[in-house]
Amino acid sequence: MIVKGTTKSGINFQMDSKVKDDTRLLFLMTKAQKAEDPMEASTTMMELLSFIFGSDENCFAFMNEVAAVHKGVCLPKDLISELQEMFEALNAKN
Repeated sequence: MIVKGTTKSGINFQMDSKVKDDTRLLFLMTKAQKAEDPMEASTTMMELLSFIFGSDENCFAFMNEVAAVHKGVCLPKDLISELQEMFEALNAKN
């Protein structure tokens, strides 16, 4: 099921609700959190975003949207906040 919504900052999104139950998501989240090297954590985070959005291009488009609503810069804390809202919407729909 495709879930559509808008974050508090105004980013429109649509995501397949099945992504939140995919073990690959759990694997990448765990890997990013356990990484001791900042470069490894960053690389894994980008893999995670690409997985969530289906491609590097879609991931970059999302980062551009985050930057557009956050004074022209896509800071990690803002990106994560937007993602959290999106996943909360997925949970609310199920």
